[in-house]
Amino acid sequence: MSPSNAFEWFWLLIMYSILGSWSFVQIRYLLGRYRRNRWPSADAAIQKGAVGKISFGKGGTAPASFMGYAYNVQGVRYAGFFALYGDEVTVQKLHNTLAGAPLQVRYNPSDPNISFLLDYKDLRFEGLKATQSPEWLNQAPSFDLQDAIRGATASKHVRVG
Repeated sequence: MSPSNAFEWFWLLIMYSILGSWSFVQIRYLLGRYRRNRWPSADAAIQKGAVGKISFGKGGTAPASFMGYAYNVQGVRYAGFFALYGDEVTVQKLHNTLAGAPLQVRYNPSDPNISFLLDYKDLRFEGLKATQSPEWLNQAPSFDLQDAIRGATASKHVRVG
């Protein structure tokens, strides 16, 4: 076998390894998503967070409102997070008006700490994209928890559960 042939085989092996691992991750994600669609749902209340930006890499950013939600499962309170991103004016408007609004979530029956939004395209999001990607939620600016609590109680008093 010539050195150039060995080099070609080496790169082919690397490419197939990368493709195989990417396929494995995607298939695992799709199977997990299918299973999560059968999880029970719960009523939640949106909680105000902070406004910031989501960085998409290579200098691309979008304004975002980072929000939380609280829900009850068998009398125990749990929480989750999401972000709405897109147009800056709409982000700011929804950041100021959605606190306390009801929301539907699905949760893992074996670990209710794990949850996700039931409808990422909720009409109340006014065309903003919703995400629960940990990569983007980790970009949330810090915010005062007391402000979030005041925002949730000052808005519509929604009883969760």
